[in-house]
Amino acid sequence: MNKKAVKAKGHQPLPFEGILRPIITYLQSYAESGRIDIDLMYTVTYMNTIATADLARDEIFRRVAEREDFVCSKYFKQVYMLAKNWNYEYAYACQIVAKSVANKRLKDFLMRLANAMSSGEPESKFLESEYLTMMTIYKNEYERSLESLKKWTDAYTALLVSMAFVAVTMLLSVILYNLGDPFTMLMLTVLLTGGVGGIAVFVINAEAPKEYKTHRARYLSIEQKQIKDMQNILIPGGLLLSALLFMLNVNIGFILIVFGMCIAPIGFIGMIDDKNIDRRDRDFSQFIKMLGSMCGGMGVTVKEGIKKVDQKSIGSLDTMVQRVYVQLMMGMDPKICWEKFVGSTGSELIHKFTYIFLDSVEMGGDPVKIGKLVNSSDLEIVLLRMKRNLTSSSFTSLAIPLHISMSALIIFIVEIMIIFSTMISKLYSSTDLMDTGGVSGGISISSMGFNLFQNVDVTLLSQYMVLMVLVLTLVNTLASKCAVGGDNYKLCYYGAIMCVSAGLCLIIVPVLVQSIFNFPTLTAGGL
Repeated sequence: MNKKAVKAKGHQPLPFEGILRPIITYLQSYAESGRIDIDLMYTVTYMNTIATADLARDEIFRRVAEREDFVCSKYFKQVYMLAKNWNYEYAYACQIVAKSVANKRLKDFLMRLANAMSSGEPESKFLESEYLTMMTIYKNEYERSLESLKKWTDAYTALLVSMAFVAVTMLLSVILYNLGDPFTMLMLTVLLTGGVGGIAVFVINAEAPKEYKTHRARYLSIEQKQIKDMQNILIPGGLLLSALLFMLNVNIGFILIVFGMCIAPIGFIGMIDDKNIDRRDRDFSQFIKMLGSMCGGMGVTVKEGIKKVDQKSIGSLDTMVQRVYVQLMMGMDPKICWEKFVGSTGSELIHKFTYIFLDSVEMGGDPVKIGKLVNSSDLEIVLLRMKRNLTSSSFTSLAIPLHISMSALIIFIVEIMIIFSTMISKLYSSTDLMDTGGVSGGISISSMGFNLFQNVDVTLLSQYMVLMVLVLTLVNTLASKCAVGGDNYKLCYYGAIMCVSAGLCLIIVPVLVQSIFNFPTLTAGGL
């Protein structure tokens, strides 16, 4: 058997593999590049803190390479392996690896590191300067993203109002004039609204500051455990229940309310977890600074330093710190104790900075200096997040009532169209009968060209109304989550609000329209 036959037998190519593989590779590279932009700041902070222990160059690169929670660690591992196994100079190894890195920021950092090592500059001095540079860049980029986010959220609200106006105008045009097939025109309007809304959501997501708020550690916070248990039941259950109600021809508004109520517990518990993370991140900066001062000033270990930390000054971390101290004093494995502490906070910031502090102190670094570095980094990110919360809360407080008003407006107008279409159709038919029955060769109203409200099916109008409300619900949910940031459980929070409000509009507004536009004479056939 020749090599081609063996290759054909051993590997069956997937359909369109030649087209899909480059696309998948590009998407993976793009996603990794985005994570590197966030992760590089943590990596440089870690290198700067362990450099305070006057470690050798080999040890610094080895320690960074072993930190698998850093996305950049695999590139530092490549540098370390080239230097240890192939006897390359670290400066030349950094240059080689930098050529294969797609992310520009990491590439530039490796090149600057190579130049510093070639010139004989001490690693500690270079990393301290690089840390300050990275924090400045991170802060400026975050603030620029916030300004861009604010402008695009304002544009989104204006765009949403414009699309609702276009949807209403197209609806009236189809009814009043003969613009072609009504089904095609109305469905194109729905697709246009969804497409424009989707592009706007994509832009908001791209312009919003990139960060990770919740960790992916083995242990989770109490709220995250509850969310993990509930989402495996409530989300599939809500989808199945909604599908069942749809097959039973239940009002779509009631279905939206049911689905929104199913996912609401996940969203509300998730928001509680999000607020707890904000408080813990804020209190952690004070805790880690005090712990570093105690360990450095009194010359005690981290375990002994925890006992001397003022518990009243660490707020929401009080119970968790006491728990980790008791576990350490009982002789439990420190690694597991701190792992549980980090997991119970649910915070990615605490997850990163706790291990940065512990590793650096364990290697002989200056606890006071390390504590101040971690404190300043954590506090800077917390303050930036507070600015984002101000911008995003302004947007969501506007997006929710705007969603309700736009949905109610579309439902209101469609219901009016349905009522008038039904009544005028009855009027046309009764008048035609009178005109043709009374006089031979009489002229009917429809023969005179008055086709108002007669060329659109009432069922089509109802379908158009429901689809438009569903599109608005989806894009507003995604836009709110992208603007706020955080974990994906916020989709359940904003999705529940949008679904329930849209469902109430679909139930209440038609009843109001029926009560307002109630013409007993016409509906009874008095004409």
